[in-house]
Amino acid sequence: MPTLRLDDMHDVYFEHDRVLDETSDERFDRMAFAMHALELVRPARTTVAVCPGARLRVEMGRTWGRDPDERWAMLSIPPNASRRAIATAIAELARAAPRPYVLDLLFA
Repeated sequence: MPTLRLDDMHDVYFEHDRVLDETSDERFDRMAFAMHALELVRPARTTVAVCPGARLRVEMGRTWGRDPDERWAMLSIPPNASRRAIATAIAELARAAPRPYVLDLLFA
């Protein structure tokens, strides 16, 4: 029987954070805001898909068949997500703690 190695496991990132549940009645194009934020943050070696969803959710994993540092990510955005929740999710994709100046830049 083959031995299961850590390299063979599917790595999906599920982290629930209260900030990601933050909602807003503000009217703005959430998908466009997310795409702009991704352009600013540019998660290294990560291909990101952005789609509408029922709740704000971030999933990440390794891109199999490529360099071990290559990642994929999916960001689903609900129609009532706050700017702060979207920005925090994008900062998570960049694998960086959301520093205040990064969030300020996203809100500008």
